[in-house]
Amino acid sequence: MKKVLAYGVSVVVALVLLSWLTGYGYLWGGIRETWMRGWENAQIDDLSFRDHTRTLQASSAPQPWPKLASAKSLNVADQAWLEGNLTSSFLVIQHDTIIHEQYFGNHGLETLTNSFSMAKSITAMAVGLAIGDGLLREDDLVSQHLPRLQEGPSAHLTLQDLLQMRSNIPFGESYKDPFGFQAKAYYRHDNRSLLEPYRCEGDPGTEFHYQGGNTMLLSEVLDAVRIGNLSDDIQRRLWEPMGAEFDAQWGVDGPVSDGAVERSFAQFYATTRDYARFGKLLLDSGAWNGVQLLDKGFVSRMIVPIASLTDEVDTDFYGYQIWLGETDDNLVFSCMEGLHGQFVISIPALDVVVVRTGYHKSKEKKRGLPADVFRAVDAARRLIP
Repeated sequence: MKKVLAYGVSVVVALVLLSWLTGYGYLWGGIRETWMRGWENAQIDDLSFRDHTRTLQASSAPQPWPKLASAKSLNVADQAWLEGNLTSSFLVIQHDTIIHEQYFGNHGLETLTNSFSMAKSITAMAVGLAIGDGLLREDDLVSQHLPRLQEGPSAHLTLQDLLQMRSNIPFGESYKDPFGFQAKAYYRHDNRSLLEPYRCEGDPGTEFHYQGGNTMLLSEVLDAVRIGNLSDDIQRRLWEPMGAEFDAQWGVDGPVSDGAVERSFAQFYATTRDYARFGKLLLDSGAWNGVQLLDKGFVSRMIVPIASLTDEVDTDFYGYQIWLGETDDNLVFSCMEGLHGQFVISIPALDVVVVRTGYHKSKEKKRGLPADVFRAVDAARRLIP
């Protein structure tokens, strides 16, 4: 028995050593965060596992959302849908006033949850800030700022191609493959070295492929043209003037003291109410209470379907790092969307922002978007006075 135990321990030790020697040591942290907690992949409540983050401090002049005194309750079907999909929060704001707010389980007003890919839209906003400052242009060749991309098809890659997920770089986007690009980007240190060998495999701009690697390249371009980091950009230029009530956290790829960079495609952690501020910013064309924070022209292009800006692809459900949709009765909306159904939905015609966070979403699609986005919009509309 002792020999069997010793043999088993030796095998485990050998596997651990081999994983670190071959660059797969990050797997153990991922296993601890996911499989050992009963999940297939990363979840919204994994902030406690983040060893390295940057803090975005709450605004020095917080602006709490006013709340409607006689808010409506969800109907039985909508309540059951939200509960059945392991929703953690559901918030509806109209005319800058909360008309419905509900939390589930152990989640509450001050709970920070993982944005997942909603962070891609936030990164796009940081690009918009740099464009407004004259540091970048959407038609810039990426190779102007990242010289390693000066050869082959990569030399023709533009900033707009990255914003629209049209790089034609084969990163991969699986969150379930522990050996894939996305798992490495989420769990291991040094994302910049992970990005370095990737190149366009064909002409950029000709195909739409949703991949977080594009967002990571946008972050690298930003670091090449301005001093600071993504957290600084959002903290100073958006989080502070938007009156965020609570601190947020952004996961980084190593110790901050070593110059770590944000995982720009995910790991932005904030409260549900503060997520809604990004939705209002989009509703108001980049302005906040009359002050233009984001370039208005950039915001307008951010929420225009790709197919309306180029003849290269026919994608009509995506803009600049953000999803775009239209209901059956022609109500248009934009949606910051993340894994497991994290939504910040902006509906201009109704002056409504909807935020939903949770642990699960349906795999069903509708017009290129998760069908649950439309379900959330319908539930919100039934709450409007």
